[in-house]
Amino acid sequence: SADTAEIVSNLLIYMLIIVVSSLILAFDNFGLTTVITASITCINNLGLGFNAVGIADNFGDMSVLSKLVLCIDMLIGRLEIFPMIILFLPSTWKKSA
Repeated sequence: SADTAEIVSNLLIYMLIIVVSSLILAFDNFGLTTVITASITCINNLGLGFNAVGIADNFGDMSVLSKLVLCIDMLIGRLEIFPMIILFLPSTWKKSA
């Protein structure tokens, strides 16, 4: 049904965002646990991750690009996925006749 399709698409996009964010964060040469938990932490607005973003450390050692990606993850997590997608679609901003 339509509800199932929306749930599955939301989950797939959510997982895709985590994977892409983690791949971008991997350029900072942090461990796999740090990269994945940083992405998950930011998109869920949870607070703490593991290893280099855990309880004893913070996001300060990450590059500007990584921090920008994590900020975008936080926005997507807070404002939800589909409204953010709609916001950046060109058809949203076109005048209809």
